[in-house]
Amino acid sequence: MLYCYRLFDRHIFSSLELKLLHRVNNNMELNHRDVLLEWSYDPVKPEGPLCAGHERWGIFILRAVEGVWAVLPQTGFAVWVPKHGTRLTVHPDLSQLANHEQSAQPCRDVANSLVTGLLSRLPSMWGEVPLHAAMLKAPEGHILLAGVSGVGKSTLSQQLARRHGWTVLDDDSCMASINEGELTITPMGGMARLRADAADRLQITGLSLSGYADGKIMVQNEPSTLLFPEKTPVVALFHLSRNNEYSAKPTSNGYITLLNTANAVTQASTIAIGLDRNSMQWRTNRFHVAAKFGKNANYFVIFNENQKPEEVTDDIEKIYAEIY
Repeated sequence: MLYCYRLFDRHIFSSLELKLLHRVNNNMELNHRDVLLEWSYDPVKPEGPLCAGHERWGIFILRAVEGVWAVLPQTGFAVWVPKHGTRLTVHPDLSQLANHEQSAQPCRDVANSLVTGLLSRLPSMWGEVPLHAAMLKAPEGHILLAGVSGVGKSTLSQQLARRHGWTVLDDDSCMASINEGELTITPMGGMARLRADAADRLQITGLSLSGYADGKIMVQNEPSTLLFPEKTPVVALFHLSRNNEYSAKPTSNGYITLLNTANAVTQASTIAIGLDRNSMQWRTNRFHVAAKFGKNANYFVIFNENQKPEEVTDDIEKIYAEIY
């Protein structure tokens, strides 16, 4: 049996269930499938130079001749990703199984790790630029909340949806494409993942996810996330950063700084993710996408643990209102 899911602007067919992606109905023939994810019981030992990630992270990438190996050390599996990223194969990893069996730390389900660690980066093999950013639809256009894992993208996205009526298209990853000189942003289409304490505060319920020290739940997004994006402009990017020692007045947006064009381009380039950071194609595409983003309003947001998410999102909405 093959499951079919939405993945950015494509479909992915998988022999294992990917609960963090939206499942869709599709009857495409085998040779017309956009991406195929298969499971193999043949163990492998991935080799090659490190080209992305880190061995202590949830994923690291090894470069091979005709593609890359994506190693998921927390699960004991590795994935072969060919050059064009259209037919992926999951294998048991001989070099990781021993560590996995001896580890006392709980690990995420392998399917969840595939979605969050690998599939979110897959567009870099298609000639596109994946971004580590939440994507929301506001009345006049799209808003991106960019930042590293744990910075608060999911929490702030849910706050903006509930307090200001914005739509969460994806709370972690999206894809940037340039077609005929125009920049298009496409959400990954994954389920939202929210920290348990933030979910309690917002009175949101969902399926508990394993492998997260602070506890996380899976939140069902609105059905509109399954629609391919309209050609709606990106209104603004908010680059999120936490600073526990920064003392900002809770009700002031003085901790939100408008970036000039040069800094905006530099900052926008940092949110691009990929499977091979030395790939010339990926580096070139990242430059062009960052240059396009530099023409938008870019803001750097530094907030501390004492600021409530409601206060941060209210200030973001005020800035958005000033733009329009």
